[in-house]
Amino acid sequence: MSSGQRLAWASRTGAPLRRGARPQPGWRRSGPGRAFILFLWGVLLGALGPTGVGVAQEARGYAPDAFLDPTAARLFASAQDNWYGIDTSVVRYRAVIKQRIAAAIRTPLKDRTIYRNESAVRAFWDRDHDALIQVLGARAQHPGREQAKADENWDFLNDLTIDQPFEPGGDRLLFALGGDDPEEDITDPEREDFWFAHPLAQGADTLYRFQSGDTLTLSLPDGRRLLTVQLDVLPRVADVHRISGTLWIEPEEGALVRAVYRLSRELNVVRDIPDVREEDEAGEFDMVPGLLKPWTFEMSLVAIDYSLWEFKVWLPRSMRVEGEAAAGVLKFPVSMDLSYRIESVTTTDEVAQAPASGMQERHFESREEAMAFLATLLTDEHGIRYEPLTGLETRNNGRVTRYLLPEDRDILETSPHLPPPIWEDAPGFASEAELKEVVESLADLPPVPVQGVPWDVNWGWARHDLLRYNRVEGPAVGGQFEAELGSPLGPLGFRAKGFFGLGDLEPKARLSLERAGVKRTVTLGAYREIRPTDLQGRYLGLGNSLNALLFGRDDGEYFLATGGDLVWRPPQARRESYRVRFYAERHDDLDNHTDFALFRAFDEGGTFRENLEARVVEEGGGELHLRPWWGSDPLRAQGGLELYGHGAAWREPDSTATGEYARASAVARLALPLAQGRWRVGVEAGGGTTWGDAPPQREWFLGGPTTLRGYGASVLRGPSFLRGRLEVARVYSQAVTVSVFGDAGWAGVREDFATDELLYGAGLGASLLDGLIRFDLSHGLKGPDKTFRVDLYLDAIL
Repeated sequence: MSSGQRLAWASRTGAPLRRGARPQPGWRRSGPGRAFILFLWGVLLGALGPTGVGVAQEARGYAPDAFLDPTAARLFASAQDNWYGIDTSVVRYRAVIKQRIAAAIRTPLKDRTIYRNESAVRAFWDRDHDALIQVLGARAQHPGREQAKADENWDFLNDLTIDQPFEPGGDRLLFALGGDDPEEDITDPEREDFWFAHPLAQGADTLYRFQSGDTLTLSLPDGRRLLTVQLDVLPRVADVHRISGTLWIEPEEGALVRAVYRLSRELNVVRDIPDVREEDEAGEFDMVPGLLKPWTFEMSLVAIDYSLWEFKVWLPRSMRVEGEAAAGVLKFPVSMDLSYRIESVTTTDEVAQAPASGMQERHFESREEAMAFLATLLTDEHGIRYEPLTGLETRNNGRVTRYLLPEDRDILETSPHLPPPIWEDAPGFASEAELKEVVESLADLPPVPVQGVPWDVNWGWARHDLLRYNRVEGPAVGGQFEAELGSPLGPLGFRAKGFFGLGDLEPKARLSLERAGVKRTVTLGAYREIRPTDLQGRYLGLGNSLNALLFGRDDGEYFLATGGDLVWRPPQARRESYRVRFYAERHDDLDNHTDFALFRAFDEGGTFRENLEARVVEEGGGELHLRPWWGSDPLRAQGGLELYGHGAAWREPDSTATGEYARASAVARLALPLAQGRWRVGVEAGGGTTWGDAPPQREWFLGGPTTLRGYGASVLRGPSFLRGRLEVARVYSQAVTVSVFGDAGWAGVREDFATDELLYGAGLGASLLDGLIRFDLSHGLKGPDKTFRVDLYLDAIL
């Protein structure tokens, strides 16, 4: 469009033009792309929607203890005035907006991407007219999408997650995507909806304290430098309605330049949303199994940056959101990136000068004619031609948005305008180094106090981890008490969790204090509990419990541990890629106390094999577990390492016998796509050894679906081991795989290793969602212990 023309969105008679048709069902109300972005914004805007605007300077009356230093008071007053005096100088702007999203299912082995999306548009925003979006590109990846496209049941617009541009003149803390009410008091206790206490709103000084910090200097294109000052937002108490974070304020005008924050407390859907809480109290969720409770959302990071356009107006540059939603055992890490590249801005001053500059207006008989004219002007630098999308519009906050799309729709998925996936650095988005920097700034904030003692009690069916079944305890019923305590270190989570086995009639319990921070979680525990020899095997979880109860197959080896430990691991919203543990404990032997399995109730000779005969020792030591994983896209290469180190010293309590030992193991995993993702190859290889005198419960055990398929649990054991597996899988619809595999393994004394002592197994497998749920038919190929096995388990490499 030439600079001498301006489109007038009105007919020559001055009558308003006819609105377009209502959105089609496939566009606004369905589709994974639309559903996911609505879910994400629903969580964030429901939790974070701005709820009030600051009062004028003369009516402040701030709380006397709201500011920890005079600079903080001046910054807050300036920022509140700037927020209250909304800047409406922007008349129109044009910007390229890029957005990328990913959601995954979190498991101990890896995060599995179940949805990803990249979108790019050029937005034309006008204060007095409808918004226009030129769709440059849109693509998505999720299970079933390719099949839906092949069946012609897919609307390409479902892949577009950007349907409105930024509205200048609104709140900047969430890109003005939430509504606000200038008269609403955020301290009003009668509010029934879920609300967010905006740190610049009326009454915010009674909910937060503020502290000034470092300065940040921004370099502008003409060489000038702009000084901003850090204003820390410190909630008076930890509350799901309050944020904890930092605002960077330009002190002269009070403009918000950057914001980094998180919710000061995890959102529990039932506890913190009144409507849901009422439904729960009415018993509407009684049939939801404990496996899928509780429903929570941890918003771990929101980072927003603005830029000063031609030294006139502040407009958005980038936004990053990270969090983790959970429904019981299911955890879904989600992340979103948003980037704005401003191409032009018109202010009120420039409009006033427009007649002198020779600006020409062009009028159209209809909106369709104007859209068609725009489409002819917007052929881009890649030669892609556009056309108006007739009969479709979207509405947000009372504003209408219309669309231009490429004439060739297939270009959308391969458009050069599309950004790379969210796990790759790209221009315009926050880099990995910048994200680490903002996380550091959150970690530097002082701990948030806790008011009262929030607590919760569950037992049995109420949670997925409070019922279990094994050959030592028989059926075991558990209970858990959780409370949040205040301390000089900040909120501490207290947990008391116990089990009582109906077979052994023995109580077990663990007490723990946990400090969950931005960068790490530290837990101090005391316990008397049943312990499997391999904690990574999850033998006390749901899967092994069902196998034991139904089929008499308990793959764990157990001993009783009594003592205390200190554990250091990543923050709760991050995958557990490392774990450091120091402990002092006593080990006792455990015997079988049940022989019942539903489908083997009438077998002769017993149902369960005997449990490990553990050595009674008092032991102290430390463990280091590293589990890095690279890649979560099933269409690309993935790989990971599992490195384990363990050292300890022990003594027998009733004798003078003592000893010490060290153990180490390494397992490497690799999954490679072939033939454009239609085939995949998985390789896994590992080994470990022990030095010194280790008790039997510290040996390595092989057998079963996670180590050596085609054989029963603990078919091989010893101070050293080697194992490997290879499988080739055919992928269908990015969700289902069918594979053939082979396993090999050995365990024993490393000096006696011989290749002819290796055991081999082979079989057929099938899985859902990149190995999340795995089903195997396997058979051993060597030795007297070979058997035919059917296994259903979770978290496989393919």
